Amino acid sequence: MRNEINKLYDPLLGYVKKRVDNIMDAEDLTQEIFLKLSRSNWETVENLKSWMYRIAKNTIIDYYRAKKRKLEVLENDFSNESQDDENVIEELSQCIVPFVERLPEEYRTLLRLSELENIPQKKISEQMNMNYVTVRSKIQRGRKKLRQMFAECCHISSAGRGTIICHQKPNDCCGD
Repeated sequence: MRNEINKLYDPLLGYVKKRVDNIMDAEDLTQEIFLKLSRSNWETVENLKSWMYRIAKNTIIDYYRAKKRKLEVLENDFSNESQDDENVIEELSQCIVPFVERLPEEYRTLLRLSELENIPQKKISEQMNMNYVTVRSKIQRGRKKLRQMFAECCHISSAGRGTIICHQKPNDCCGD
């Protein structure tokens, strides 16, 4: 079995690395897979390689399930902080409408429908008889222009993935 393990280790590690972002986790999972394989009744298995990849697939699924549980625990721990984020977002959202109104018409209508009325982009393309790709790209360009307008008026500090951690709004920012 040792020779077979040596032949299978590198391909298995490659398989796991493609499915798991963290290299250290991939190496740990590969070791775990071989441990599970050694504890299984592998002598009765006709195709060891196939059996090993089935164990690998299940181990990777378990890995992501465990990660999801940890994420849910973290989300619960930070629920109070998300309340603060909601207050900041609510305050900043009062500024959105005046900024959207300052956009050129081609972006204004699409952003109003997409961002303020929460209409899916596919439906907007159907309603306006426009190509979906065109609608999507104009909404993206409109968002970019909106972001630039916000940046010129308000100082916003954000963490990863757009989470707002601090903002300062001058008195004339939203036409106050």
